[in-house]
Amino acid sequence: MTDPISKEIETPESVYELLLTAAKYIPVEQLGSTDDCGFSPFAYDISTAREVAYQKIKARLEGTKLAEMKLGLS
Repeated sequence: MTDPISKEIETPESVYELLLTAAKYIPVEQLGSTDDCGFSPFAYDISTAREVAYQKIKARLEGTKLAEMKLGLS
């Protein structure tokens, strides 16, 4: 749901849309959202800054909540 290398911060709405698209192909009971690995270590080499990583994680959590409501899971 999020790209740890990209400096672009996903929005809750973009995560929501990705989850709804995935739900067309993956049964919702098997669908989950996660951050791609790569956030750690922070500020090492080309890794993502801590503040950006936290914003990306927040967007994923909020977007997942929106998708859960739309899909009738909460």
